[in-house]
Amino acid sequence: MMGNNIGTGGTRYINAAIRNVGNVKKREFKPFFNAISDADCIILAGEGRSQSALYIGIGQMEKEVKTMTDIDFPGSNILEAAPVLENKYDKIALLVNSGSGETATPKIIVKQLTDYIERKKSEKFTINAVVSNTSSSIGKITDKEYGNVVELKGRDTKTETKNGFLKHGIMNDIYELGSLLLFQKMKEAINGNRDYKAVFRKIEIESKLISRIVNRFVCSDIYEDVLDRLETRSRITMGGVGPARNVAKMTAIRLQHVKRAIGDEAYLSGAFAPKPRAGDILFLISLSGETEPLLDWCKEQKKFGGHVYSIVGTESRLSKESDSFIIDNTPDMFYERVAFALSPLPLHLVERLYKRGFMLPKYVLELLQVQHSMTE
Repeated sequence: MMGNNIGTGGTRYINAAIRNVGNVKKREFKPFFNAISDADCIILAGEGRSQSALYIGIGQMEKEVKTMTDIDFPGSNILEAAPVLENKYDKIALLVNSGSGETATPKIIVKQLTDYIERKKSEKFTINAVVSNTSSSIGKITDKEYGNVVELKGRDTKTETKNGFLKHGIMNDIYELGSLLLFQKMKEAINGNRDYKAVFRKIEIESKLISRIVNRFVCSDIYEDVLDRLETRSRITMGGVGPARNVAKMTAIRLQHVKRAIGDEAYLSGAFAPKPRAGDILFLISLSGETEPLLDWCKEQKKFGGHVYSIVGTESRLSKESDSFIIDNTPDMFYERVAFALSPLPLHLVERLYKRGFMLPKYVLELLQVQHSMTE
């Protein structure tokens, strides 16, 4: 079966991501963890897939968590919001995820908050970042008394070859998946009133579960069927609402680079997604499988002769109306595990194309690297 061959080669990068998280330096992580654990309010900052990894991992944290796009965020930027936050909370933690440490928006936010802290002599803020390059602009915040930086390996631009793709993932998935796992387990430890050491114990346990889930999915008939259809002249739309939308976004961004190289497109569900047509693919993510908008999208897709697949958390209407794979998990773990399960999909599509003799153009490979450094 094709899945057995896939499972041994194309998912090695997942093991690398897990290993990198386990190798995070405890002396760096302890003050970082304590700053987040002690905070009354946490502000999230990131871009692209790094942002999605942060949002998924920190989602459902039992603390006040804000993003600068929230309707109730007290300002159009961190400078406007800082004095309001300072009056309302005793301890505010900015939490940044940026593999390069040079990502535009997080870099600006860190600079603005640094300037505010220095100017106002504020003692209520901490700036806490996960980066792959501690010499970067964001990484250097560790030089400040209020700055905590965790170095997470995994960002490697040397992925120009087929083997490079399969080892490191499209656009360096090792970093994004590793940061997602780190945030997920940090959240669980904080929600359970545990200390920083519990994070690494949880990572060790979770790594075994993730490996089993990913291998079970990539060896499934559904996975092979999706790959078969992705090879054809078809568009794929990834769909979800709430936390599931962040998982869908991570996958859509990665699939888009491969599909576009062969003349097709990948989309995220919503206003800018195209109307379904015969042969197109809709892939939905839902914990309950009962979310009405997803059921409506499923019905419309099938009406026009499209194909519908889903990953759900339980037997449900969506699982019955689509070709579905069930990952039975608690709500706080479901989305992390779905993100890992879906991560090999673009890689195995690349592998298929190479086996067919289709070589991704060099300019596309270079674009992937540039795009990653800009948007992560």
